[in-house]
Amino acid sequence: MPRIAAPTVKEHRDHQHEAILDAVGAILAEEGYEGVELAAVGQRVGLARTSLYRYAHHKDELVAQWLQRAFEPAMAEAQAVLGGSDPPADRLAAWLDGQLDFAAKPREGAAARLMAEFDHLPEPIQALVTDGHRPLRNALAATVAEALQDQPTRDPALVLALIDGLAAAATRQAAGGVTPQLRSETCNAVLALLNRSDA
Repeated sequence: MPRIAAPTVKEHRDHQHEAILDAVGAILAEEGYEGVELAAVGQRVGLARTSLYRYAHHKDELVAQWLQRAFEPAMAEAQAVLGGSDPPADRLAAWLDGQLDFAAKPREGAAARLMAEFDHLPEPIQALVTDGHRPLRNALAATVAEALQDQPTRDPALVLALIDGLAAAATRQAAGGVTPQLRSETCNAVLALLNRSDA
């Protein structure tokens, strides 16, 4: 039996799995989806390709596992912010501020790269990303609608689409680091979309 680097076999496997997913994220950030191959991942973590089959049988399984690890905590945090008790415009600004922090994390540079390639990803991966984002999308839509309750002539779906565009542009900028000016401009832009001023 191979030597394990943890008190139990389960802990060893868990640590190994984390290392594998770290390697997947690094490859995604550097080379995009096409670069994620079992042989390349195995080389980074010092595992034979056959050993990787204990964790995944093909690259899409590895990418799916990485997506789940990367997005679930951020999604939960974002939903908590959007479901809070602050005024809806403030919750949307706080959510977008959190997106900047998420995009700026080195490990999450892979997320930005993957989203940039979204239209070229295999359908099962696209579906996984879409399904994973659905609860957040619902929370965002509800918060935008709440923010516009006193503006009945406005279209919440259109405003949400514009906020999406703002979020995409801001998180691309954040990949190079989050500056105070980026935070301020992003907050002002989302408040302006809602016809609110920065308190």
